[in-house]
Amino acid sequence: MKIFTSKQNLYLSNTEVENLFISEYMIPADGLYVKVWLLAKMYLESGASISNESIARYLGTSKAQVLDAWHYWETKGVVHKHVNGPDPEDFDVEFVCLKELMFAGERKTAENSEAAALKGSEDDSDSPLDELNRVTYSPALLDLFSKVEQKVNRTLNSSEIKEVSVWHDEMGLTSDVILKAYDICINERKKKPTKSYVGSIVKSWYKKGLFDKEKLDTYLYEHDKRHNYYKRIFRALGFVGRFPTEEEQRIMDSWFDEYNLDISTILEACKKTSGISNPSINYINAILKSWHDEGKITASGKPQPTMSQIKKLYEEIRAANQSEEESRKKQVYSDIPRIEEIDRELAELNPKRIQLLVSGQKKSSIYSSMETEMKNLRLEKQHLLENAGLSADYLSPIYTCKVCKDTGFLENGEKCVCLAEKLL
Repeated sequence: MKIFTSKQNLYLSNTEVENLFISEYMIPADGLYVKVWLLAKMYLESGASISNESIARYLGTSKAQVLDAWHYWETKGVVHKHVNGPDPEDFDVEFVCLKELMFAGERKTAENSEAAALKGSEDDSDSPLDELNRVTYSPALLDLFSKVEQKVNRTLNSSEIKEVSVWHDEMGLTSDVILKAYDICINERKKKPTKSYVGSIVKSWYKKGLFDKEKLDTYLYEHDKRHNYYKRIFRALGFVGRFPTEEEQRIMDSWFDEYNLDISTILEACKKTSGISNPSINYINAILKSWHDEGKITASGKPQPTMSQIKKLYEEIRAANQSEEESRKKQVYSDIPRIEEIDRELAELNPKRIQLLVSGQKKSSIYSSMETEMKNLRLEKQHLLENAGLSADYLSPIYTCKVCKDTGFLENGEKCVCLAEKLL
């Protein structure tokens, strides 16, 4: 005799969520990560399967963010990833029973406490805080506390220790990332490294998914203004595919901080290497030092360009960026014809959508259906680009200055920062 029940529709059945997940794991987690976990749990309990690509499309996000979510839950011990082959992104997800996880943690704590009690007072030089750290925190965390204390040049108090442990254990950030936040606070921003100020840096990185040093270094290199200058200088010298060394950064920093030079003057010096087979930062440094010593370059001594010259420069910038846009589009359309079809469909749908909007039919079923169709097309386009190893905004308009969109002026008519730099 078999005892069974009729198969239920996936969306009409129930998904069991342990209270431990809600109370211990859900609250500190990023909202998107919770959605990934819940959606996968729903499919798991229904006996169905779902891929990371499908999760990304379902939630309207990227596959990379879904992978970050699984990385986060794995660091919490909530799931185990089982990689299927050489591709680290091809893995199965095993959900952990949270009750067993909790009981295992309690047994571990009890064992540590018993070991500490047996040890007694063998080492009287340890402070109560040292003893507490030995029992409660992992060796990796204790090492992190020690390195943070070296940076702030004092002993951490109990609330700071708790906060740092939350960044490391609950948010899943590596020690390198946390220490980098202290470096930026102390050395770059010249601020007192309080837990609230450092915490604001750490949490902003956490929201961007910057859990490890590799991702953080890439982000800082792409977004930090000074690092953007490094990138432009390296591009002018033909250095492709590598970051500047610490010594190269120090030399380039001296051009900005000691000589008070702008990027256009430095790029002008880079042009002097056109006939040299192996240009170097030291060679450019010799040129700029010579110009500086001879009084050929000073912060106030340069002739101010005319507005007609500035206007022509912006026209050249826009033309160059538009040329790059067309080149990218032509290549992508050739490699992925479906993207050209999607762009054509979106171009046909958008005027119709605007017409409905203007005629007051925003709440109509036709308008809603059109919005959904356009959203799905954009998600499909994003998915195709990412599968090809390109960013989701690879075909978006290119601007050297995203603030003014390479016009030199803001929407309110004020001069943009980039125009002010050119005038100086």
